[in-house]
Amino acid sequence: MKRRTLLAGSLAVAAAARPLGAMAAPERSDVIVIGAGVSGLYAAMLLAEAGASVLVLEATQRPGGRVYTADHFDGRPELGASQIGPMYARVRDVARQLGVELAPGANINAPYSFIIDGRLISAQEWADSDLNQTVGDEREALPHTLSGMYVERRSPFRSLTDWLSPEARQYDISLYQWLKQQGASDAAIQLIDDGLVDPGVHGVSVLTQLQEATRSALEVQAATAQLGEDMDVFERFARTSSRIVGGSSRYTEAMAERLGDRVRFGKAVAAVDADGSGCEVTCADGSRYRSDYVVSAVPFSVLRNIRLRPLLSGAQGEAVAVMPYGRQSQVFMRVKKPYWEDDGFDASMWSTGPITLIRQQIDPDGSRTQLVALGIGRKGTVLDRLPPKERGQFVLDHLAEIRPSTKGKLEVTGVFSWEEEAFVHGCRHSYRPGQVGKYAEAMIKPHGRIHFAGEHTRRLDVGMEAAMESGERVAFEILERVMA
Repeated sequence: MKRRTLLAGSLAVAAAARPLGAMAAPERSDVIVIGAGVSGLYAAMLLAEAGASVLVLEATQRPGGRVYTADHFDGRPELGASQIGPMYARVRDVARQLGVELAPGANINAPYSFIIDGRLISAQEWADSDLNQTVGDEREALPHTLSGMYVERRSPFRSLTDWLSPEARQYDISLYQWLKQQGASDAAIQLIDDGLVDPGVHGVSVLTQLQEATRSALEVQAATAQLGEDMDVFERFARTSSRIVGGSSRYTEAMAERLGDRVRFGKAVAAVDADGSGCEVTCADGSRYRSDYVVSAVPFSVLRNIRLRPLLSGAQGEAVAVMPYGRQSQVFMRVKKPYWEDDGFDASMWSTGPITLIRQQIDPDGSRTQLVALGIGRKGTVLDRLPPKERGQFVLDHLAEIRPSTKGKLEVTGVFSWEEEAFVHGCRHSYRPGQVGKYAEAMIKPHGRIHFAGEHTRRLDVGMEAAMESGERVAFEILERVMA
């Protein structure tokens, strides 16, 4: 708090030193934040708390970014972020400050049965099934846990910073190369590839997966022994996490409410011009804003469509231009009758077919009326080629063919794709092999008066906490520049 008080005093001195004309200019602020997602809102809150005048420009009509509760769908499912991990200190602290209620458990789903090559089998059948072409110890691992077997449990990292060390560069290789080095069978590699978000075992760096695995392992370390290894990391994380009562959007709505009229909606930024004296931000509607500094808190998939002057260069410019983002196409359904009671298979499904996951949600009150089908990575690309209505019908027809007990018992309630969101273009960022070493440090450095935040710039954390971490980082980067 003493540090923030000192920084706030420095801001006041800097403001007093500005020419009178600049102070009187309309829509003038110390800092403009582009994007009202978790990272942008948190950066703005910290800067405002320190005494800076802040303006947040959000292209859409809602705060949150990839925190998005579908209040317009039956059951109000989460389209994006849904879990508050036990070590999400920043997220939990802000929830306490804003009076946002948390409750135990998040994204709890029924256990999986498996659709392998068009056949439905149970978890109990897998080890001895003729469909199981894996070898040795792999045969006892369920398909969706194979990645954890070779990444989580064989990670060389023990601390949160290990992935950024020079020694870690040897692991900036494709997941395929890593799996081969670890002795994974071709059948296991194929199953792992079927479940990846993007862009497949050849196209994703195992180094970023090792970072996520290290952070997640610390989150669930105490619970792992109790929950068992027949769950993947996402299932274990769900059971040790918390959820936001009323939906995750209540969290970012509360953050935006705290900032009040500092947040402007419907302001799609088209250009940022920065020089030695400050920044000018131009929106697609022609409105212009002046500030001393700018925080870009949007995904690189969006930033690459904003004109920056001066241009980004070197590894930083390349990172913004080429950083891949994963695709996730979602079809939400209402369960009219428990189909699992008719055929005896577990209600959720993991599949090598055109749909990656079918998750049957178990609500906090024990009710089981919600189902979501996820097409992830390349499968999402194919699903998104269908119009939304046809997308939903495709899922219903496919499930009825593979699992006849679902026929007539499911009703589509909504369809959503992050790739189709104009100001997101993907569910999450990814590093290709070699990109962590090339881009991770360069892409977060300030570009003159422009600073970069967002989950994609994470250092130590994952998920919503990573976004908060980045917002905190850029807030203090700017405040320390004001002090200098």
